[in-house]
Amino acid sequence: MRKIAILMALVLGCISLQAQEYYLNLHQSGQVVYQNSVNSVNSMSFQGNDPVSLDINTLSGTSSFPVTAFDSITFVWQEAPQPGDTVFINYNGTTATVTNPYPSWEVAVTVNGAKVSVTAMSTSLVTYCLTGTANPGRFEVESTTTPTIVMNGVSLTNPTGKAMDLTCDSGIVIVLADGTSNTVQDGTESDKKAALLSNNDLTIQGNGSLTVTGFVEHAIKVKGQLTVNSGTITVPDAINDGIHTDDFVMHGGSLNITVTNDQSKGIKADNAIDISGGDITVVASGSTILEQINGQNVPSYCTAIKSDTDINISGGTFNITLPTSNQGGKSISADGNMFISGGNFTIETHGNGAAYTVSGNTKDSYTSSCLKCDGNMELLAGTFNLNSTGTGGKGITAGGTLKIGMENANNDDLTLNVTTTGERITVTSGGGGGWPPGGGGEYANPKAIKAQGSLTINSGNITVNCLQTQNEGGECIESKSILTINGGNIEAYSKKDDAVNASSRLVINGGIYYVHSDANDGTDSNGTMELNGGFNISNGSSMPEEGFDCDNNQFKITGGTSIGTGGGTSNPTSSVCTQPSVKINTQSGYAIQILKSDGTVICTYQCPTLSGGGGPGGGNSLVMLFTDPQLQMSQTYTVKYGGTISGGTSWHGYYTGNVTYSGGQSTTFTANSMYSTVSAGGGGW
Repeated sequence: MRKIAILMALVLGCISLQAQEYYLNLHQSGQVVYQNSVNSVNSMSFQGNDPVSLDINTLSGTSSFPVTAFDSITFVWQEAPQPGDTVFINYNGTTATVTNPYPSWEVAVTVNGAKVSVTAMSTSLVTYCLTGTANPGRFEVESTTTPTIVMNGVSLTNPTGKAMDLTCDSGIVIVLADGTSNTVQDGTESDKKAALLSNNDLTIQGNGSLTVTGFVEHAIKVKGQLTVNSGTITVPDAINDGIHTDDFVMHGGSLNITVTNDQSKGIKADNAIDISGGDITVVASGSTILEQINGQNVPSYCTAIKSDTDINISGGTFNITLPTSNQGGKSISADGNMFISGGNFTIETHGNGAAYTVSGNTKDSYTSSCLKCDGNMELLAGTFNLNSTGTGGKGITAGGTLKIGMENANNDDLTLNVTTTGERITVTSGGGGGWPPGGGGEYANPKAIKAQGSLTINSGNITVNCLQTQNEGGECIESKSILTINGGNIEAYSKKDDAVNASSRLVINGGIYYVHSDANDGTDSNGTMELNGGFNISNGSSMPEEGFDCDNNQFKITGGTSIGTGGGTSNPTSSVCTQPSVKINTQSGYAIQILKSDGTVICTYQCPTLSGGGGPGGGNSLVMLFTDPQLQMSQTYTVKYGGTISGGTSWHGYYTGNVTYSGGQSTTFTANSMYSTVSAGGGGW
């Protein structure tokens, strides 16, 4: 029995020994990217100059590898590769060679020229390593498990179809090998919908690069979720969408996408978009087209990033440009809600919007926007530099509510700069008469920040400019419902329209607030207005425009320091106010100082020189509305006017520090009611 055991051991040892031999391995960053038996290799040689390649002549053909595809070569005495190892596919012009360690019933590979088809029934997680260049070339795989495809310096062009076709029951992982450049493209003769198509979830990672061009429709199409973890992905052109997917997720890496055709999208998700990191650069230069749907014209836009549901962004860097050729397109657009809690955004839209006929006599318009959603929007943190120069262009527009900044947050967590310069678009002509003259038409106005529902500002450093020069309509901050300001550092300047406007109610509870209009109201509510806190300066233009205007609706003051200047002001409603205010009738450009009876200065302010307006009255008259907690009932105050201010520090005309007021005249008033009036060198309104 002992002899039999020894004999069996010797036999098994011989079998094991016979199964071992030398193998040639190419490595890249510690990973084996090519492997073959030395007995199968006839010769190896370096070829070419720029770039240099390694040609490996084997029994089954020649495999050529660019030197960037590997960083070391080893010869290892080992057992034959077992199932679960890598399938190596090397493309060489119009041919391809395959090293497949699996039995054909587990991984079947068919090669037709440089078109490689794989059917994998193995339960193992197979890795496919692709190298070389082929035209025409293709890689397609069908798998019951999740394969990993290592793109290790591969270039595939298929003029008649997809260059990569991935059909896998459990999703696919593409690894871009470190330091490698990889390209995939279809051709104008293709009858397919993408150069790279995945029929299930696709994850892209690695530290290499991938360039995909779609000459027929999409560059990359995923019927599932596309996740980008790392790597550099470039779409230099796509007839339709650069990336078209059910869901889009990005944690890192870099995307560089250019789309040039009408109604194309840089990134299009039929469902949600979720981005937490990475760099995204999109140039969307296509224009808007009108599609016929149920007998009506419906605009279809060329958009940089588009979701048919929600967009959630918590990080990343975004550089988006819509050039002048993109007329009416959107930069980041969601049919549902949009939530942004981090990231750096630089967005430019330059194309003009346009009016169009929906059907019959029904008119409408389309315009470009930087950030747009049909539902609710929250901009809680991040850095935003948004610029829209085309006619009717919008900076931010929400179809529902809009929330800017987190409650009680540091203002530096959010920096929001928005500028519009394009003029309004005439949708239907007016009938003349009324005020302003020639009114009554319908217009698509260039708003900087607009919410169709309520708009709430909690925190942030917010600077908004509407620099239209020809027509009104360029409002900086507008809510079609209730506008509430709880905090933040806010500065808004409009050349031709209200700086801030609310349709039904405007409430300021806190923050630092400076707004100015050259030709309209500084702060306008078409309903009620409340000043409950904060430090607020609001400058309107000449009569009939006002610093604070609420159309003689209820105007409630309970706290804060506020200065409003213009041709007039709405009168605070004494019955609901708990903090006194005073209206000072003075002159445009006058310096005003208000002192308590003991000589304590409570306000030194350089009134602006009024411009614009042009309604009844006009002239140099200016009204200054002032309220401050230091105004107390039954106390007497001195108002100096027409003098000169020197020293101190000025913030938009409001002086603090070591201030000297010299010359001019003075008058007094006693706050016998919640609302007082005093003449300081001017008339009344």
